[in-house]
Parts: sequence; C-alpha cells; structure tokens
Amino acid sequence: MLDKKMIAMLMTLSMLAASLAGCLGGDDWEADPADDLSADIVTSAWDPIIPNLNDGEMCDAIISAMTKTDERDQVVDFTRGYYTSSQGVIGAAGSASISDVSDLNAAGTTIAVQSGTTSDLYANENLAMATIVAYDDFPSVTAAVSNGEADYAMGDSPVLALSGDLMTTFSDETFGIAVREDSGELLGALNVAITAIVDSGEYDAIFGEWFDGAVVLTDDRDADTATSYPELSEDSTLTAVLEAGSLKFCSDTAYPPFENLDENGNAVGFDVDIANALVDEMAAHYMGTDNPMFDVNADAVTIKLGFLNDATGPISQFAAPFTYAWGAAMADLNAMGDDYVFEVIEADSGCNGETATAAAQSLADAGVVGVAGAACSGASMGANAVLSAAGIPMISYASTSPALSDATAYPHFYRIVPSDALQGEAVADMIMASGAENTAVVHMTNDYGAGLADSVATNLGSDHVCTQLGYDQETTTDFQSAVQAVIEAGCDSVFLGSYSADGADIVETMAVMGAAIPIFSADGMAGEASLNDYTNPAVANGIQVTKPAAAAASATTFTDACAADDVCSGGIYQSEAYDAVMMLGHAAMMEDGADMGMHVPMVGSGDGYDGETGTHVFLDNGDVGGSGYDVCTFHHVPTYGDYFNCDKMWSVTSDGVVDAPWMGTTVKIGFLNDATGPIAVYADGFVAASQIALGLVNTVGYSSGVQFDIVYADSGCNGEIGTSAAQSLVDSGVWGVVGAACSGASMGANAVLAAAGVPQISYASTSPALSDATAYPGFFRVVPSDAEQGQAMAAVATADGMDNIAVVHMTNDYGAGLADAFVGNMDASHICTQLGYDVETTTDFASAVEAVSNAGCTSVFLVSYAADGAMILEEMATQGVNIPVYGGDGIAEEGLAVGMADTSIVDGVIASKPSAGGSMSEVQMVFASLCGAHPDCAGGIYTAEAFDAITMMALSAFTYLTTPGLDAGMAVMAVGQGWDGASGTLSFMANGDVPSSGFCIGEFSHDSADDSVSYDCVRQWDIINGITTNSA
Repeated sequence: MLDKKMIAMLMTLSMLAASLAGCLGGDDWEADPADDLSADIVTSAWDPIIPNLNDGEMCDAIISAMTKTDERDQVVDFTRGYYTSSQGVIGAAGSASISDVSDLNAAGTTIAVQSGTTSDLYANENLAMATIVAYDDFPSVTAAVSNGEADYAMGDSPVLALSGDLMTTFSDETFGIAVREDSGELLGALNVAITAIVDSGEYDAIFGEWFDGAVVLTDDRDADTATSYPELSEDSTLTAVLEAGSLKFCSDTAYPPFENLDENGNAVGFDVDIANALVDEMAAHYMGTDNPMFDVNADAVTIKLGFLNDATGPISQFAAPFTYAWGAAMADLNAMGDDYVFEVIEADSGCNGETATAAAQSLADAGVVGVAGAACSGASMGANAVLSAAGIPMISYASTSPALSDATAYPHFYRIVPSDALQGEAVADMIMASGAENTAVVHMTNDYGAGLADSVATNLGSDHVCTQLGYDQETTTDFQSAVQAVIEAGCDSVFLGSYSADGADIVETMAVMGAAIPIFSADGMAGEASLNDYTNPAVANGIQVTKPAAAAASATTFTDACAADDVCSGGIYQSEAYDAVMMLGHAAMMEDGADMGMHVPMVGSGDGYDGETGTHVFLDNGDVGGSGYDVCTFHHVPTYGDYFNCDKMWSVTSDGVVDAPWMGTTVKIGFLNDATGPIAVYADGFVAASQIALGLVNTVGYSSGVQFDIVYADSGCNGEIGTSAAQSLVDSGVWGVVGAACSGASMGANAVLAAAGVPQISYASTSPALSDATAYPGFFRVVPSDAEQGQAMAAVATADGMDNIAVVHMTNDYGAGLADAFVGNMDASHICTQLGYDVETTTDFASAVEAVSNAGCTSVFLVSYAADGAMILEEMATQGVNIPVYGGDGIAEEGLAVGMADTSIVDGVIASKPSAGGSMSEVQMVFASLCGAHPDCAGGIYTAEAFDAITMMALSAFTYLTTPGLDAGMAVMAVGQGWDGASGTLSFMANGDVPSSGFCIGEFSHDSADDSVSYDCVRQWDIINGITTNSA
C-alpha cells in the first residue's frame, strides 16, 4: 500500500511536465532553477532579526520560534502556524513555588526575559509590581536564574523546560515563518509545504524527535492561505531562491530545542528539521527531486529489552510506577544518540513463578536481549529458568530472597537490591529499637516471605520470637485465626513478612479483633501506594517498615521527576527499576545487543554503574552489597492525610537504627512560656502541648522538605521579661513566635516582635487591650478577649442569684481587663466591693479577705492565677469566710489545687474558660487523646490553644515559603481562616482576634476518698444561647 508521502510524490512527478511551462515562466521569460534546494540557517541576534529580514541581504525568511502577533504582522507576513506553544516560568533555587503567573506580580520579585519577545511584552503589561530585566539572548536569561540575578525566568515552555522544572504555563501561542511583505510567492509555497508535511505525517515524526507527548498544532489557515504552489514570476523572492538553490532562514541559534549550534557549529533543532522538510517539499515540486521522509534513526540499530512487571497479583498497586520507570529509562536511552533505537516490551509476571515463566517465554520469543525484573522473588525464579536457558541475562530491581544469591541455581541473574539476609538484620534492629521484646513473626510461605521471616527470626533470637506463623498468600483470605494465635501467645508486637494486599488484611483484622500492638514489616509493605490496599488507611498509623536505601548518586534526574509525578511517587523501587533498564541498555550498546551474558556483568564491574540509586557493583554471584535501609513510618494525621516518612536509617556500619540526616529546610518557631511567675504551674503543660503539635507538623512537613524546631524562652508573666525573651527569640532567627500566656508578657514581647516583622500568636492572652491592632501590630490570638468572658461570668453570677459580690483581682493587664469586663456587665448595685492587688509583690491576702468579710459580701469573683488564687482561697478558709467563689480562666484547671495543704478548699469553686462546647471534632478528639496520655498536658490549662497556635504558625511559615510576595502577617491571617483546631474552629478577624465560641462554666469537686480534685464543665455559655447545662 502506498503511503501519503509516496502518493504526493507520484502526483508531483506526473504533473511535472505540465507544470514546467506555467511554473517556470511564459514565452518571454523562463526560470532556471538549480538542481536542488537547501535550507541554510543564518544566525541573527533576536532584536534585529526582523530588520535583517526586511533589509533583503541576510535572509529570505525567519524560522526562529517566532510567535505570530498583530504588531509583527504589520511589518512581515506569516505562514500558517507550524508550532503551538505556551509561555512558562521556572524559578531560581530557593524561589517560592507558584500556581499561576499572576503570583509573580509582587514587589521584590525579579523576572528575567529575553528582550523583544512575547514574554517581555507580557511581563511589562501584566506584572507591573515585579522588576522585569530584559536580556539580549536566551542563555543570559537562564544564566540570570542560575546565578541568582533573577528569582524567575519567563519564556517559551519547551525552551525553559531544558533549564528547570516548569512551575506554571500560560498564554498559548502559535509560531509562524516570517517573510517580507513583498514575498507573496514564497509565502504561498511555504504554506503549501507546511500543509504537505502535516498531512503526510512527517511533521509528527519531527515533533516526536524533539518533544514528548501528543502533537498539538493549531490550524490557523484561512481563505487566503495558499492550497497549491504558486507559479513563478520574474524577480520574485521565490524565483531567486530556487535559482540560487538556497532558502536562507534567519534564526536566533541559541534557543534549544528549536534552534542552536552543535559542537561543530552546525544548526540543529526542531525548527532546523522543519526547514529542511519544507525545502524538500518545494524542491520536489519545482525541481523534480526526491522527497525523503524525515527519519532521524534511519541507520540506527534496534534493541529490544524486556520488563517483567507484576501487573496482577498482590503487589499490582506498584505496577504503574514501575511502568513509568521503564518508560523514562527507554526515553533516556533513546535520547543518548542516533545509533540505537531501544524498545521495551512489558510482560506481566503476576508475582508468581508460573505466570512469570510464561511471561519470560513471551519476551524471549519477542527477541529481547535482556530483561529487567521481576519484582517478586518467586516470579524472578520462574522467569530465570526460561531466560537463562536462552542466554538472556536479567537484572531484578526488587527481588530480595536470599535463595537468589545462588548463582548456580539461578545463572545470568543479577539484582541491584540487597538480599533479605541483610534486611533481616535491619528489621530486627528496628524492632528492638522500639522496645519490643516478644515479637510474633507472621509471613507468607513464598520465597520472599519465608526467606525474610527466617532472617528476621534468626536476628531477633529465639528468646525474642513469640511465635512464627506462615500462610499461603495466594489462597489465604481470612486471617482471624492467625491474629487470634498472636493474641493468645501474649506477643507484644508483630512482624509481617507480607505484601501490601495481604498485609493490609492482617492489619485491619488486628484492629477489629483489638490486637493493639506495634506492627513492623519490610519492603513488601512499604510505600504510599500500599495504602491503597486498606479499606481504612488510618489503621496503618504507626506501622514501621524497612526498605533498601539508595546510596549517594551523582545524578537524580529521574528520582526528582518521579517524586514530582503523582503516579510514580506513590510506588517503591521505582528508581531501581529505572537503573535496571539503563544498565541493560548500556550493556547492549557495547556490542549492538550481542553477548549480553558477558556485557551485563561488565556494566556492574570495577567501579560499578553510577545510577539513580547509587553505584551498583555486582558481586561474583550477581548480588550487590547494598547501602543499608531506610526505616520508615506510616502516619495518619486527622484532617491532613496519610504520610510515609523515612526519617530513620540502618546500615551495617551504624549502631542500629539512627536518625536520617535532614537535607531539607528547618524553620524555627519561638515559644514564650511563662515558666516562672504566678502561672509557672501551667508551664509544663504548655510545653507538652507544643511538643505534641511539633510532632504533628513535622510529620506533615517531612515529605515536603520542611521541618520545624521550637525555641523556648521564659516570658515570666511579666512585660519586661517578655520583652527580653522576645529579643532572644528574634536573635535566634525564629520565623514566628507563639505566646505568651500572660497578657502583659504578650504586650511586652509585641514591641520587639512587631518591629522585627515577626508574627505573634498568643494561646492564652485575653486582655481586651490586645484587640487594638494599631497598638499591637502583627499580634494574633486563638483565645477570645475577656470582654466576652466578663459577660459570661456576669450572666452566671446573676443566674446563680449572686447579688452582693466582691471582685478581687490582679492589677495587671489580664486581671484589670477581666475584672472591668465583669463589673461592666453586672448590675452596679450587685457589686459589694472591688479590690486590686499586685500579683508580683503580694503574698499576704489577709487584709483583702478581711475587707470582703467586713463588707458583708455574700460571694466573690476572683481574677487571679493559680498560685495567688490558691493563697486567697486558703486565707478565706483560715478566716472562715465561707461564701461562693467564682473565677476566670486563670484558675480554671486542677492546677489550682497543686501545693495546697487542704485541697478540699477548692470544692465548689466555679470558673470559666474558653470552650466551644458541643460534640468534639476529629482533631479535638485526637488532641484530647494525645494530651490525656501526657500528665503535664492532661493537667494543664490552654493546652489545646497552645497546640493550635503552634500548628497555625507552622503552616503559616510553610505558606509563606511557598507563596511569593506574601508577607508573614498575611500568611498567618490567611491560614487562620476556618482553622479546624483542637480548641474549636478559629477564624482571625481583622484585628487578629477570634470571635468567642462560648465558655465552659466549670465546677471544682473534691473526692475525699483519694483526695483528688477535678474540674468539670457542668454548664456552657455562648452569646446566642446564654447558659445551658451540659449533659452528664
């Protein structure tokens, strides 16, 4: 069958005789074309390229990735489009990521562009706030990003992609070939030639040589676009070109992949290949020459490689990442030169010996010279029987069974992952590092599971193996009996030698049966993709696994690309799969695919093969020594998602399991804690809550390359001390500060922090004065102002019939503010007396209590902290002043009774603290559980708020780092909208306050049986519903 190209050529030849008279002139004039036509690329700088064309000396046309614009169309004529492009953005190292080009429109952002390009025009028209720097040539643009002169570069996406990862694309554009406005015949001939190469498929072949992905070409032809070659006329540009045998194209030859000069000074690139194809079309028509189809690999040797992928079976969830890996390897092998064309043929090995045997035979029949795979050890064993008999070597990227170390049993078998004989040591150390001492070993009975389990059991030692149970992974679907056996044996932990599918079934069965013991596994259950096998991924929380660690590699291009891809990043052993294919390719290039049995071990000999996962050196039996193991943990973080963090490591030279070196960014957060002064009793609770928050944000941030440290400073519940503490935090380089608890300390700190541009979120400062954003810029708080707490307690006192109440309060910012708010909301006739005291100097409250008694007050509202509040209560007991006591959040926790000789004194005291009330959210329940497990946190006050302040500040810092042009305060304000926190749902108002969700009205009770004190929220108050009673 004749293809389109051949038909077009035959039609051209058949019409040649008829066309000569018309095309080559009339009676008085006849064109004299040369024998052939060449495309000659003439280098021109970009800015003068159109004037150079129009001068008529340098060139006849421009092919230089030139976008067709209305402005340019005023001075030149354009052909139909020959490429559809878009603008893109890349960033310098450390530049914040962006999601849209408009994110660049920010003061302080420097953008590099090439002068006179559409990027230059776009930036000046749309990004006025940024600094735009125009360079004469494109290499200078990319150099500006590399050397730090510019934060970002803009240009055509395909060109930028060669210099960095595209952050965003925008503004679709069409490239055209430009000719002088008096060159109508040449314009027509070029248009017909472009259409011809598009219709024949030649355009697609050229596109595929230079770009990945599907061909996208905007068809912008109109009624004026020529559909047949024009007749020649005397003195036309087209006639001159044909008679000279040369069509000269001006081009800015520093713009790969469209046009650039190779090491020999020859022009190469997509535009160059298009130009050559166009002149071939024109020469075939006007000169009767041959018209060859573009074929970059006409003389290349085709080499077929096989890839065994377990696309079905228990690890099928990893198949797509493996396919991505071999696809990338094939593309990179084919990009290494024109001498070879590599084809990779995939076959499903099914994680099964029999399936793999058939798959291997299909690959052998297809003519492959080497095979990468399989992943499962049993599949590799089955495949090896066929492949070794055919003399076809295989390199496994994930088979770890110790049995495969037998080179006699498995000839021509190589692998770039270490034997599980070594992984068993790593697993045993991981288990022992956790403190487990009596571990159940539950495993598949296949080659991988049995080999790994035996190694783990041996390294644990019989004294530390509770029981060892095997199961057939292909037939077992019910694991209740296995789990029951583990429970009955009294095991304190379990190791699963499983794949992720059956491992997930076991883990979920354990959850249902209440087997709440630590779970460990290895590479068979590693990777984020394994979570797809769980009905409820949350049950995987806390599982620790090992997986082979990559040695330091000189190139991580694939690894980085994989990490950025949604499909590839969810797998395991992807980089090993890539390396296996690349090693086979390098071996094949030694002798055009011949003698692979000799060349494969040569690739891994001597200094080895430097791959994405390190340097691979084959031992005599085809094994590699290995670089150790990553120790990874699955984390489920409510509302945030699931994470797989490899933050620990093991190697034969390390002393067991150690922390992995951190290579990312560390952000410091300051924490103002009133560790001394009147509320020091609560300091440990604040620290405990902040550490719980730190663990959460570091879990979430690890995979994004960000970790947080907390720097603590004592603010002493005092303005002066708070000022000094804030300065120490600024000097230590904190990004933001959480705290203080006391309002006066927060005020003192704010003077320093605001001046330094450091945002501040308080977790307990409630003074109404702090609502003044002008006086306290950059100040936020996750607790409501005491203006509302005073209203709440006034309503409670009134509802309880307290109509002759004394107000005893500290004279600091917190005490005076809450006292005034309470008094302002009470009927003035119900205030018996109001007494203030200096919390920092007063230690004897006899006169104050005596004054309350002498005034005949029948109740008291106490605005104090725990230490001074306890002293007042004790003095009241001493003087026999037995009247109801109310208080604010400063005493609203069991810490009030700490240090009292007689804790029964607090019985019946009623105090308020911020609380949303109602049913608890998932975040609140998780925090309550974590806090309850820590005595300091459980007995503290404002611990949920301290947790919220840390998590909000951390996410604000992350938002700031990834959002160009956003200042720190804006980041905090943006994050703090609809925040689902441990203390409720929070949203910052313009002044940094949060609206109140209500208050817990709690009552202290004393149990004489064990002398314990509890504080329980028996009532609730909010501004809409007033006072309500909580159900028991």
